[in-house]
Amino acid sequence: MKHIRHLALSVLLALSLMTSALAAEVPVSLVVENLNGRQRIVKTYELPPGTDPETLKEPSFDYDGFTYTWAYTTKEEHTFLETKNVSETVTVETGKKDLNAVLEQLAPSIPYDDGEFSGELALDHTTITTEAAGYTTRSGKVTATKTIGPLDRNDMSYIPATTVKDGRTLTLSNVEWQVIGTDLVGDVLAPSSYQAVATYSASTSSQVATGYVSTAEYKGTVTASGIESITYTVVYVGTEIVPEPPQPTEPVKQGGPLSGGNAAAIGGTLLVVLLLAALAGGVVWLYLHRKNVYVYVPGDQPRDYKLIAKFRVEPEKPEIQVNEDQIGSAHMLAVEIKKPLAKKLLNQIFTVNHPCGAQRYMVLRDNPGDWHEFPLDNHIEEMEEAT
Repeated sequence: MKHIRHLALSVLLALSLMTSALAAEVPVSLVVENLNGRQRIVKTYELPPGTDPETLKEPSFDYDGFTYTWAYTTKEEHTFLETKNVSETVTVETGKKDLNAVLEQLAPSIPYDDGEFSGELALDHTTITTEAAGYTTRSGKVTATKTIGPLDRNDMSYIPATTVKDGRTLTLSNVEWQVIGTDLVGDVLAPSSYQAVATYSASTSSQVATGYVSTAEYKGTVTASGIESITYTVVYVGTEIVPEPPQPTEPVKQGGPLSGGNAAAIGGTLLVVLLLAALAGGVVWLYLHRKNVYVYVPGDQPRDYKLIAKFRVEPEKPEIQVNEDQIGSAHMLAVEIKKPLAKKLLNQIFTVNHPCGAQRYMVLRDNPGDWHEFPLDNHIEEMEEAT
């Protein structure tokens, strides 16, 4: 009797694995127990975020004299917290090369959020650099004035044609004569001495900055947190099956070892063996051909993902093709490689073909699996142009 119960439990587990394989979800454990007088079957699943627990429910089934019906599902979230150091470069423009003017344009800290990691970055003053944004030519004029005298007459030969100022040669541009002394000639005063006020000038041009550009780095530690996996426990409660009373039958005549009763028993046993063999083969086939690459798009809530496609990928050809109708208007794809395949593809290149092109990346995680996200900016532009 105990052997038959163990065989029946094996059949039940095989049926459960086959049903779960059809749904692409396999329980990590299955327990048959009697708790406080109630017969139960408990199935436990380890699944990624975004899985709909409603898909784990199974219709009522019979096992070992009981009819089992879904009672409830519990959920336990396994969170993660990661940190990393990042830096961002910020550029500002100022009208002059002055540190105070630059600092007025730079905030003490800035927020950081790449969709996965977030935090605050602080200004690193040692990284501030300033340089001219461009140059333009500015024209001008340099002048100098010289007073020459006293002179006995207003003769231009006394006036130099050039003069030097700050290392630059200036040319005479104007002379103003002034009488500074007179003598009485007869009854008339006549000029006896002069002085000249000479003006010199020269045109100038110079390169001046049109403005200044300053760059600075913001640095800090940012964090990423969320749900890495979820444990779902699905409980089924059993109700004992009350057998119908046996119907009266005619007496069976005694026969030899190959009488009708023995032949029927042997035939029934062979039929059960054949059914179990076929069932086991079906379970093995489903397990070997189960989907091992899931593709998601962002859901309606932050860090919520919606499953859009499942693929069966062989290690010899690590690539998938995602179609336009699967992506819809999504701006990002997330690809999850299940643990068994991720172990075989560790440190290999995986290719995701999509309407915008192809995304290639290296598989770096094998426990619990590899998860990779990338944007579809070209896809968004094509959608906008189409509308």
